Amino acid sequence: MTERRGKLKLVREREADGRTLEIFSEVRLALGIPFVPVFYQALAAYPEFLEVHWRTFAPILATEQFFQLGTRLRAEGYTRMHNYFQIDDLCESMTEMSEGAKHQLGDVIELFNYVNPLLLVIVSAQVLAFELPIAAADSGVRGGAEHPIFLVKPTLVEEEVAPTPVKKIYEEIKRVLNSPVVNTDYRAFARWPDFLQEYWKALRPMVQALSYREQHRSLCESSEVMARELEAPIDFSTEKLEEAGLDDKRMDAIIRLNQTFQNLLSGLILNVAAAKIGFDGGTRKTTIDREFAA
Repeated sequence: MTERRGKLKLVREREADGRTLEIFSEVRLALGIPFVPVFYQALAAYPEFLEVHWRTFAPILATEQFFQLGTRLRAEGYTRMHNYFQIDDLCESMTEMSEGAKHQLGDVIELFNYVNPLLLVIVSAQVLAFELPIAAADSGVRGGAEHPIFLVKPTLVEEEVAPTPVKKIYEEIKRVLNSPVVNTDYRAFARWPDFLQEYWKALRPMVQALSYREQHRSLCESSEVMARELEAPIDFSTEKLEEAGLDDKRMDAIIRLNQTFQNLLSGLILNVAAAKIGFDGGTRKTTIDREFAA
């Protein structure tokens, strides 16, 4: 895992204006989600780069291929967690949770299970393109992508207003995952503190295991292989960034930022897969269900 850096500078949705606000809206529409991912809030701290980034990736997010790569990466993350870890039923002890609340929690898990792999494809392509363009010329990007659309914005429990038990879990998440930020996923799960507690209790020993680090590294490598399949020119060379008005110091910061998010998102895919497996009854139940379906 990458070295943990200082606190990320973020441009929150409510703070954005001008072209940044326009790009935030276009990102939500292109991905079919009701919020702006933390990755884009972090890029917005460098508005010149955000503009170059989005000019490159907006056409890619309109292609069927992009969402197919996300589907492949999502399936790989789920399979890795299911096959290498024993995950219990995370809802078994939550007898007081209503069916309506469980339905809402399931929708939130599905939202992040959907979007994180897409974000990792973007980030991995960008990380690779800092070193060498992925494609020298346009090979004919096909539009007309179909993908899910999530309309309900998740309720987030922010660090500054979180109850003490939740705040303690947040601090452990940052420390154990070596992360500079509590990502949106965990802040959304905290709407159901009993679930967050059971989930983190199950997840914490997994992420500290050697086998998890191996799955994390392999998933990251898979994302780079998939990113190279993108049928569009992606070039973030020094020359391109200089043309955008970025100096060496800001370029270095942007490269480190992308490396940090590549690490974070690789873990989030695995961690949300664990949440989905546990929400659906755990590894034993999902295995039985698969065998029955076969």
